[in-house]
Amino acid sequence: MFYGLALVFAATLCAAQPSPEELAPLLAGLEAQPAAIERRVPLSTNDPTIAPLIDLQVFAPPAVPKQGTSCTVILLNHTFGDGSFNAPAIVAYVPPTDASCGEVGNWATISMNLSVYSIGTQYDRLGAIYLSHSEIWRTSSAEPTKTGTIWNTIKDVTHFTPLFAKPGDLMMDFSNIIAPDLLLDGVFDVILSATFYVPTEQFPAAISSDTIIPLSNLSPTLPNFFTISDDIGGITNVTLPSSAVEAYIEIFCSGNSAEEFWYLNTPDEFVQDFPESTGVIGKGSFREIQVLVDDKLAGVVWPYAVIYTGGITPSNWRPLTSYGAYDQPTYWVDVTPFIPILLDEQTTHTVTLRVVGQGLTAPSFNSDWFVSGSIHVRTGTSKTTGKITSYNAPALKISTTGGSTPGNTTVWTKVVAHRELDIESELLTSEGKKTVSFSQSLDYVNTAQYADAGWIQWGQQSTVGTTVAKHQGKQVLRDAFSYPLSVFSNYSLYEEQFGGYGSEINQTHIRALQPPIGPYRAIQSIQHARGQIGMDDWPGLRHAINGTGATEQTFAYVDGRGESYFRDVAAKNDGWVRDAVWGTLRDANPPVPRNQIFGPGGGPGFRRMVGRGMR
Repeated sequence: MFYGLALVFAATLCAAQPSPEELAPLLAGLEAQPAAIERRVPLSTNDPTIAPLIDLQVFAPPAVPKQGTSCTVILLNHTFGDGSFNAPAIVAYVPPTDASCGEVGNWATISMNLSVYSIGTQYDRLGAIYLSHSEIWRTSSAEPTKTGTIWNTIKDVTHFTPLFAKPGDLMMDFSNIIAPDLLLDGVFDVILSATFYVPTEQFPAAISSDTIIPLSNLSPTLPNFFTISDDIGGITNVTLPSSAVEAYIEIFCSGNSAEEFWYLNTPDEFVQDFPESTGVIGKGSFREIQVLVDDKLAGVVWPYAVIYTGGITPSNWRPLTSYGAYDQPTYWVDVTPFIPILLDEQTTHTVTLRVVGQGLTAPSFNSDWFVSGSIHVRTGTSKTTGKITSYNAPALKISTTGGSTPGNTTVWTKVVAHRELDIESELLTSEGKKTVSFSQSLDYVNTAQYADAGWIQWGQQSTVGTTVAKHQGKQVLRDAFSYPLSVFSNYSLYEEQFGGYGSEINQTHIRALQPPIGPYRAIQSIQHARGQIGMDDWPGLRHAINGTGATEQTFAYVDGRGESYFRDVAAKNDGWVRDAVWGTLRDANPPVPRNQIFGPGGGPGFRRMVGRGMR
């Protein structure tokens, strides 16, 4: 059964949008793993442990100057516990002025470090960090252990330099719930810091936009992302500087509640084939986040399926999380072709972030999606004028098919989608006359099979595409990606006394990205996870009381500066089995400590953990 999933998984890799030339350095780097692996110190898995568990999402650390000076500033030190739900921590931010920090706004790199400690029992919780109402980081949490869990992530936020160069409010939302009746007692102790690096001759100051405009609800006290639960979307009134010559939108988006596993949702046409007790969720598996300028489609995002630490089978992701759990990917749309519209002073202009699903009735998706963004604008020295010369945005092509055996013993569905978009404009700027274009070509296939009244499900999904923007013939944005995913889940024993459930997951993130601001980078993350959960017979809310899980991951990163980061890591039963790291950025994000490496059988597993339910 899993062999079939592996074949589908391998086949989708062949459809990767990044070119062979872009993939070559990633594959070559993985093959060049050092022969001399660090000596490991195995720990006896039946010894009681008192050390907190080191938990991580694999990431490539930011490239920084190898010489020169830097300074680190603590931005936030806060405990998110009882009363933190929808109550963000808000502090004043002031640009650092110490001599070691360098000239304000003229930094080589800005890196942010998010360090969290939690002990007890808790669900995974979504977090978001904003500076002057623009989201700069989307994260989530571990489901902690009774002996404590620590996780630490570093993110390059250099392209937000215009925000860091002026005073503003820094907000972090980490909505947590403490509920003794549900055994939820884990709080999140957070330290958020930023390090500012002075430019050097070898590593000059970063090129950034001139101004950043938030696409958010702008609330001074509540989380700033749009909570989208209808087909209207989140709307922001926008006024661009009259001298704007470039404008790019960066988008954060994640599905939650009934949309957390949108890629496994069933098309409405087939929901009736399952008994209500199975809990099958409708509205289909396809999701598109749209960017509209004055209600005119400007670009779309087909998102990567981030799986949180409690997702599908929680034991799969302790201590190695799925890719994106602590630093979710973002997406770019070039709206430079729409500058002629946005500069029209006779009208109030809007930018809308909209979510589109497959539902047969409104809304087309289940609530909620949390979506926000920001417009990164570069300005010139005189007023910009222009016009859209070509606009081709045909309707989304999407089809749904499926069927069932007599008595609905087995059900199958298939969703296929294709999107094309081409926009071109002519601009007259202080830099001269320019032709600017933005195009997208995206393909999507999702197949699902169900057995045992839907308690057993196979889901396979392929999302591939290429986004390209060119200004006067020069490529300023290219995003070529492939996100193959396969999930097998078995909940056939879920309703039994002391029942359980399990899953096997293959997930890949392949992406070659030339962002409009910052250096080129290519990433390949391949993960295989397998685990199961055992539950108690508590009436009402079921609790997971034991579980096993194993996750393997290979990760490769190269960028336009010649920096690289490679990792081959595996975890099993709450313990680290192996961890090898190499590449030029190795020392900035080294392997887990030797004394955290267990033997090949992994750790002892967990014996008490609350199951999923509330977010």
